[in-house]
Parts: sequence; structure tokens; C-alpha cells
Amino acid sequence: MYCPECKCEYQGWKIRCPVCKSHLVERYNPPSVEEPHELSYDELLSLVKKNQGELQIELLVTNVEKEKKWRFPYNGYGYAWARRMSGSLGEVQADLTTTEVGRDHTWKFPYSGYGFAWVKNMTGNLAGVEFTMQATKVARERKWRFPYLGYGRAWTEEMRGELGEGLVASLSITEVGKGREWGFPYRGYGFAWEKKAILTLSLSE
Repeated sequence: MYCPECKCEYQGWKIRCPVCKSHLVERYNPPSVEEPHELSYDELLSLVKKNQGELQIELLVTNVEKEKKWRFPYNGYGYAWARRMSGSLGEVQADLTTTEVGRDHTWKFPYSGYGFAWVKNMTGNLAGVEFTMQATKVARERKWRFPYLGYGRAWTEEMRGELGEGLVASLSITEVGKGREWGFPYRGYGFAWEKKAILTLSLSE
């Protein structure tokens, strides 16, 4: 499902966008864009050097995935994460895709279930240069609402990866999307996903 306002795909949501509350549609046809400008590794390295050894690109989530599970009798687990994030700086375009998701769930007697999901690994494409990133910092929170609803949320705060021998990529999440649902009689579902981020490309020490 797609949000025509946020221009984002939400897998697992059915009616309204969790961000702006607009009605989701089954299909969205984005405006055509030019093919991304690709650079060789040496060109990318030279570009970072010319930019005082650091290049920053703002990223926005373009694909969010959600799962909802429950365990008898009263525990509900909600999972959500950023499936894809994209952004650009001039002709340099960045695209990150989640390749592995971390999951965990706990419960508290008698009726609260807490589910946690976070981006564990991502594959990136920066102006045609491929790289991978791993989570280095993960946040989680646990809340509940009387009498029987528990909400667990988790999200990745920082990631890091290397591009060859000369460049390091780091990702800092700057904004997190959050939502919650409940199912009769005692199940609470909490969701959090990586919404905005800064991708920093710097020279290896």
C-alpha cells in the first residue's frame, strides 16, 4: 500500500498512513526521474577529499514494513522497520535496502506483550558504489496502558560500514516514526521505524 502524501510504501498497513493519516492506495505512480549518475570508486573518493574529507546526504524512508503477531492468551507483538531509505546530494544519489532485521519479544505478567524490531544490516548503493552497513546502536522502549495493553518499540540509531580501503560510511537516524494498535481483548501492538537519517561518508583514518 502507498501513501500519496508521504510518497512512501507501507507493507502491512491497510487503511491509513501511520505518519500523516491519509488513506492508503493500492498503487502509486511516482513521477519519472532521470537515471542516477554513477561514479567510479576513485571519483567518489576524490569527491569526498574535495569536500574537506566528509560528505553528508539526508535520507528519507521510502518503504516501511510491518508485522503483527500474538501469542495465546494475551500477548501482542508488533514489529516495524525501514525497508528502504533514499536521498541525494547534487548528482550523488544514495539508496539503502534492509537485508536483515533483528527481532525480540518479551512479556510481563499478566497481559502485556512487548515486541521489538530494528534494522540490523543494510546494503547501500552510493552513486553506483556498493557497500554494506551494520547496526552499532539500537534503542528500545517499553510502555503499557491500563489494563492489559503493552507496547514494545525498537529502532536502529546508528550504523557503520566501509567502502573499500579509503572510505567509511556512517548512518545516524534523526527521526523515528511511531504507531500503536490494539486488538480485543488484551493485545497491544507498538511499532517504530527509522524515518529520517543522515548518511556521512568520510575518509578512513
